[in-house]
Amino acid sequence: MEFHRYIACLCEGTAEETIMNILLDADLLQFRREDLLEEEPLRVRDADTFEKRYMRKGFQEKITVLRILD
Repeated sequence: MEFHRYIACLCEGTAEETIMNILLDADLLQFRREDLLEEEPLRVRDADTFEKRYMRKGFQEKITVLRILD
């Protein structure tokens, strides 16, 4: 999978966020923490909240959105 300049990693809950943090810290993913919006997985459950909080900013390039669910 090819990732864009900005990556939003949306985690549904605490378990998903913890697993993503472990994988990021161990450098086991195809992207690094520095590539993420706010440099961390985001605890966002619904697309509407994500859109209001993050997509209304003026990004110069495309964004890859990863949604992590159980």
